[in-house]
Amino acid sequence: MIAIAALTMWLLLAEPLLGRAAHRRLLTALDNGDADARRRFYLSWTWQGWVLVLVTLALTLGVCRWTPAQLGLRVPQLAAQLPFGLVAGVCAALLAGALTGVVMARKSSSTPVVKAPSRVAGGDKVLRMLPRTRRERWAFAALAITAGIGEELVWRGFGLGALQLWLPHASTALLIVLLAVSFGWAHLYQGLVGMLATGLIGALMAGLYLATGSLLLPMLLHALLDLRALLIPTAPSATAGSTT
Repeated sequence: MIAIAALTMWLLLAEPLLGRAAHRRLLTALDNGDADARRRFYLSWTWQGWVLVLVTLALTLGVCRWTPAQLGLRVPQLAAQLPFGLVAGVCAALLAGALTGVVMARKSSSTPVVKAPSRVAGGDKVLRMLPRTRRERWAFAALAITAGIGEELVWRGFGLGALQLWLPHASTALLIVLLAVSFGWAHLYQGLVGMLATGLIGALMAGLYLATGSLLLPMLLHALLDLRALLIPTAPSATAGSTT
């Protein structure tokens, strides 16, 4: 119980604040013309993500003796707490909408007379993080896959297990709301709009997890949503200044 509480406190207090501090250092480096700042940032968050995954697995499976199924590490089951078709349909619509938005943004950016920057949830805070070069794109892809696996394991797998431990009689709706709020708060560095957007995504992923009892589909969808950022048009040499 102490291990679960300690990890929960780290996730709710340290992760958001450390993430915001790291993001601010990135923007400062970009303002100073550091051409390799993004790639180092991606690689740093990638290894930190895997360390958090290993710590979570060690505490839950090793110290607390949870089963892999309690973390959502099992084959999807269709007899769960929410209608799978409803949640899967919403998630599919989300992915399709995101991809459509990217395609439209790329199409509009291909016309030479249009100078308007791309728009993403979180605005300039997120847009300046996106990769520009091939090396950055490879590093970002590694980060996106890490986030798809790691964030689902930590924020949905561990998060739901901890909530069910402390709130055994909580309704499904309450569990989804709490998971969504915590996930949005974890993205403090993105600002209010970015937190609301990631919170909504967190709610959909939590719903998909509850509908299947497995994190496999949420992990796949999460990774695809993050990887779509590789398709968002960005200025090739933008390292400093505002993009709004």
